[in-house]
Amino acid sequence: MPRLVYGVWDGTVYDNRNGGDATPPGLDLSVFDSFSEGNPARSFLSDRGFLVFDPGLPLLWALWKHFDKVASESCGKCSPCRTGAPLVRDVLAAARDGAAVDWQDLRDIAVQMSATSLCGVGQTGALPLLAALTHFPAELKPGESGDTCGFYSAITSPCIEACPGLVNIPRYIDYIKDGHDDLAANTVLRSYPLVGSCGRVCVRSCERACRRAKVDAPVSIRNLKRYAADRAIASGMLKPQDAAPAKSKRVAVVGAGPVGISCAYHLLERGYPVDIFEAKPKAGGMIRYGIPIYRLPKTTLQEETDIVAAMGARFFFNQKLGRDFDVDELFRRGYDAVFIGCGCPSGAYLGMEGEDTSLPGYENGIAFLERVYEGVEAGEPPVLEGDVVVVGGGNVAMDCCRAAARVATGETHLIYRRTEADAPADPEEIKAAKEEGVQFHFLCGQDALVVENGEITGLRVVDMERTEPDASGRRGVRPIPGSEHVIPCRHVIAAIGQKTDAAMLRDDEGIARDRKNCIVINAAHETSRKGVFAGGDCTSGPRASGPTTMIMGMGHAYFAARSIDQFLSTDQVPFDSRWRLSEWIARGGLLNDAAPAPAKPRQERVGVREITPEERDHNFDEVEQTMTREEAWSEASRCMRCYRVLSVITESPIPGNPA
Repeated sequence: MPRLVYGVWDGTVYDNRNGGDATPPGLDLSVFDSFSEGNPARSFLSDRGFLVFDPGLPLLWALWKHFDKVASESCGKCSPCRTGAPLVRDVLAAARDGAAVDWQDLRDIAVQMSATSLCGVGQTGALPLLAALTHFPAELKPGESGDTCGFYSAITSPCIEACPGLVNIPRYIDYIKDGHDDLAANTVLRSYPLVGSCGRVCVRSCERACRRAKVDAPVSIRNLKRYAADRAIASGMLKPQDAAPAKSKRVAVVGAGPVGISCAYHLLERGYPVDIFEAKPKAGGMIRYGIPIYRLPKTTLQEETDIVAAMGARFFFNQKLGRDFDVDELFRRGYDAVFIGCGCPSGAYLGMEGEDTSLPGYENGIAFLERVYEGVEAGEPPVLEGDVVVVGGGNVAMDCCRAAARVATGETHLIYRRTEADAPADPEEIKAAKEEGVQFHFLCGQDALVVENGEITGLRVVDMERTEPDASGRRGVRPIPGSEHVIPCRHVIAAIGQKTDAAMLRDDEGIARDRKNCIVINAAHETSRKGVFAGGDCTSGPRASGPTTMIMGMGHAYFAARSIDQFLSTDQVPFDSRWRLSEWIARGGLLNDAAPAPAKPRQERVGVREITPEERDHNFDEVEQTMTREEAWSEASRCMRCYRVLSVITESPIPGNPA
């Protein structure tokens, strides 16, 4: 673990230059052990202050480098940051070279920046400098060079770090506020192509991190993304990024779901010819076949996959890995790299004693949602006669019960063995299901199918109770003896999980898998076979553990494409500084904000307009509606642009990031 020599963190001064080992409480300094392999941090600078781990660190040089990043990220909308940041950078550069400096004048500029800038770049970018000027001015020594150091700096925010795709959320919200909806959509396109689709079904981890919640409520980030995408699509302005000059090496992408589509998109941007092999007859994967049309119209999805086709991707449909081709065959066809993003296309059953999965009326949630999709697309939605019971508590279960409520002639019930608060589903999806008449039974577990004359007549369930917290504080559940009862029904849908296709890979293909048949990957998304990469639901590794969310999968695709690019360019998979910084932020809680609520007037969050529950009855019209221009502007104006500039100085140069 590195030793803190001196610094200022969260307003507290630490000085161990004469001995001692005082450290910021709650901060795990082992985070800073190494940035790239074997390359420890000499210093870390952020909105919370600065930490120095090497007594020989050229602090003045480090502050100049940090402020160079602050100046480059100034948007120019407010004069304190627009003029102050470059001025401070240049003064620090002059001081570094030995010029005389009026330190009080420099302090005044930095104070003015912090006090009057309109966003986090200016408000917090100067804080490490002010801390050094106040508490360690003698360490600002001219003439000291950091040319042998490594340096990496990035601008981020709590919402950006919460997004697996690292989308620059404040930037696209700014564009919306300024009336540039096309630029807003294209900002998201830098991270993934499925902008409108993600704007409808994203799980919104960014909103859970939004600091606006300290004032009133999080910014409606997902709906602003949807607004920008819908406006850009309607006007024909949703366009991909410019592609690099064409390269000779070819890549095969297996799976045309969000992960495969996104990986292909980023590779096409880099100039690689890409062929996409898909087991289904259309692109989209689970978001086409598994997310009902009332949540995601497939016209939106088609517009976005057409972008990838327009960039040059070739699609080969009805081609399934393990059935129509294998990985060896792809290399024999001349592909130089393979990316596998097959997802988890199979649903799981309940595993109850004596259950018969061939019974009419008993199906898993994935198969049911696919059947509903195909029926709606053909203009003949299926009809479920009688009552339906859905088992599960996640978003797939919500999709199943809301779809069932539209096609069943009787009532729809959902049972979940834990409490509503424990359910992993989006609370808004639970709310919508209740509005649509679904009857919820929490703390209720499945026991056995009730079958008469070869047909389901009910599901026997048992009431559950919560146990006392275990050592980790987690409470389990257990059946209540004698509470068994039957919920009459003719259909039971198991929506409790998904699994990979065990037949997609052979053991002799050299691609390691875990006990759940997920492909094992490293942080660069490499598999155990050279030239084969993977991501999304079908993988297990540092950032993957089986079935995940759409946005997490597209985040995998973004980093995997970068790794494939470098592999094909250099035959090596390089170190990724941006991912490592995010890992540091997550491990060390480096963006944790214990500050009081910002001094902002309360401004009500713009609600989502929806068609009424009555209008939803027995149809698949889209429920949520796109914001109007006025609504989008009002919501965008709530963003506080909580940008932070983070800089790390390392002992040696960082691969791919010269100081």
